[in-house]
Amino acid sequence: MDADLFALRAFVCLASELNFSRAATALHVSSSRLTRVIQTLERQVGVRLLARSTHGTALTPDGAEFLRSARRIVAEADWVGRRFTRHRVAGSATFMVGCQAGTLYDALPERVRAARVAHPKQQIRVVEMDESAITEQVLDGRLDLGFLYFPTADDEMESRVVSRRSQWVAMAPDHPLATRESLAVRDLAGHTLILPDEVLAPRLHRWYRSFLDKSGRRTFNFISTNQIHVALGLCAAGEGLCVVAEHLRRMRADDLHYVPLPDVPSTELSAIWRPDSPVRQIAQFIASW
Repeated sequence: MDADLFALRAFVCLASELNFSRAATALHVSSSRLTRVIQTLERQVGVRLLARSTHGTALTPDGAEFLRSARRIVAEADWVGRRFTRHRVAGSATFMVGCQAGTLYDALPERVRAARVAHPKQQIRVVEMDESAITEQVLDGRLDLGFLYFPTADDEMESRVVSRRSQWVAMAPDHPLATRESLAVRDLAGHTLILPDEVLAPRLHRWYRSFLDKSGRRTFNFISTNQIHVALGLCAAGEGLCVVAEHLRRMRADDLHYVPLPDVPSTELSAIWRPDSPVRQIAQFIASW
């Protein structure tokens, strides 16, 4: 295969948009040129990557498999440019930290404050985003450090578990289960649970379902949200129960009751960064909990 980088970038963009007009606009090319680029790429690969019909554009099974490699190649090319730019402007570039919302209630803010003291000339910025964006942006260099739950193992990234937290059940103070000293998973059957969003936080969603719904028979209804403060607000309003890591009990302590849920797995929060990053020492410092 002799595909150029633009063709791979065009395919990645099109796979994200699944619309030739929008992808062409994002790439600053005409739709006809984008069509030719994709057709040439398919000939070079030797398989059909996209299926077009009156219903729209979709990835073929071969296209979905090829997309994983194409994304990695594009991300690596982007990283090379950003890496050498950072070397040229060492000390002036902003150190970017990406995290999921719940991690801001753990030790992350304290570690960022400590990093600002230890590296006073380094600008540090923390941004909240969904888990897939964190992994993608650490790989391509837009983020210098990411914090997320249960990251997928990747040879291009360093990973360190920074905290393990037991689980508690949040509920309105007048909930029938609020009188219990502890709970078991079976006690939650028949109740509505508030879980991380299946699209924006798929790994965390699957992790909770793995022990809350072992049988796969869905013995409970659930509401999805990707913001922990929204989930706990729904709990306070009596909309359901929320299983949370122990450090989140400090949130809404005035109008929520928390009961421990022993004998279930602990939440694992990990830090991820690129081991070849020119600012990896700062990443390692912040990730030393």
